[in-house]
Amino acid sequence: MLEPKPRPDLKLNRRHSQALYRQIAEQIKTRIASGELPGGARLPPIRALAAELGVTRLTVQNAYRELQAEGLIEATVGRGTFVGPETHPSLLHLHLGEQLTPKGVLHDVHKVQQVRGVRNLALASPDPHLFPTEEFWASLEALHPQGSELFQYGPLVGDPHLRLAISELLAQRGLEAPAEEVLITVGGLQGLALIARVLCQPGDEVIIEQPTYLGFLNILHTLKLRPLPVPLDEEGPSLPHLEALLKKHRPRFYYTVPNFHNPTGIRFSPQRRQALVELAARHGLTLVEDDTYAQLSYDAPPPAPLRALDSSGNVLYLSSFSKVLMPGLRIGFVLAPPALLEGLLALHSASDICGPPLLLQRATARFIQQGGLERHLRKVLPIYRERRGALLDALRAHMPRVARWTRPQGGFSCWLSLPAYFPPGALYQAALHRGVALTPGEAFLTQTQDRTHMRLCFGYQGSEALREGVAQLAQLIQEQATRLAQRAPIAEVL
Repeated sequence: MLEPKPRPDLKLNRRHSQALYRQIAEQIKTRIASGELPGGARLPPIRALAAELGVTRLTVQNAYRELQAEGLIEATVGRGTFVGPETHPSLLHLHLGEQLTPKGVLHDVHKVQQVRGVRNLALASPDPHLFPTEEFWASLEALHPQGSELFQYGPLVGDPHLRLAISELLAQRGLEAPAEEVLITVGGLQGLALIARVLCQPGDEVIIEQPTYLGFLNILHTLKLRPLPVPLDEEGPSLPHLEALLKKHRPRFYYTVPNFHNPTGIRFSPQRRQALVELAARHGLTLVEDDTYAQLSYDAPPPAPLRALDSSGNVLYLSSFSKVLMPGLRIGFVLAPPALLEGLLALHSASDICGPPLLLQRATARFIQQGGLERHLRKVLPIYRERRGALLDALRAHMPRVARWTRPQGGFSCWLSLPAYFPPGALYQAALHRGVALTPGEAFLTQTQDRTHMRLCFGYQGSEALREGVAQLAQLIQEQATRLAQRAPIAEVL
């Protein structure tokens, strides 16, 4: 077994509102995530660590108990307490941040999931501990008698039961969506890729928001499409800027995330939404609306889709169950008129015999129609609302006054901006070394910025991890600001 340093490098702040046992647990988590305490490393005995830190044995015991409950450490009578077997690498061994491209950062985000103890603010996904596993499993078991049918290939367009369930679900939000116009896709990203391939040829121009979803930027790069960025403010896209682009260019479509935008978390205002739809109608511009996060609305009922405001047929609508239900289902959908649906199916058939497994599609339909999705949202929305509050409270408490951030009303994303204290990627790397994962803003942008940006996500982690992650991040920023201030007048730094 590996032995630790003779004296553990743990420091307690007795003036901090965080309990001492949690301070101990969080610092040990950081050392595990960074690789300083690899799998098999021995932790100090409870009595010795308590004496070293000047706390009671119960305090250390509570810290160890929390780490054990999370599967990070193991205690064996007569042998001691050890970091769990090294079944996952540390952040330092994953070579993260080598490419700040959409593709590189997407790979990083998924690698981080393999690491124990990391405070993961990088993943815009639901918490697996909140998945409705038992109720969904009951839906699967109820379909057992239909097994011979459901283990076959399904219709390329999707299971008719699920298409009907989606049609009914959208009708509740004021969106007329005939089941025959619904195409089931393997997640929302496949729907985006199919639309881009149907509507565009290599070299075509596509309008995007600045910043925008990095998965779509990766599609643009792969298909050799040229992005035309439109800046966002707190109400949505800059319409004068958009209209100027439309007068100068001939874009094939405009990709937009109006409800709880990824990565900024903003919700377009009613006035801006209506004006955007009207502008698209005047110019014959196709809007591709990604509504993946709409049902994760924390302060009001979910906003109506842009498609519900459209009377000219200019809005193509797509969404997914990856964020509101479970990403492993890999079920998304596109709402498209018959002519476009035919083109999407032709491309779809060139790479797939069918969509997601028919069994999962049918179980999802049953789950929705029996009220499972509604019950699930009633359960998780208050939890995600509380986590959003924990993130925003931590930002207010710890971030320097020069930092700016959005205040999302839904979804999982918050966009943080600060002066360009760090070279590109440097803050990302420094945070990883402290056991905190975020998503660097460079991956969401197509134009150079004079500020540092990052996406912080609050769905995947509990409130304590969010608070600790923000505190660590703020400390890094303050340390860098102090270093810069020592070389320049404070007015130039702040």
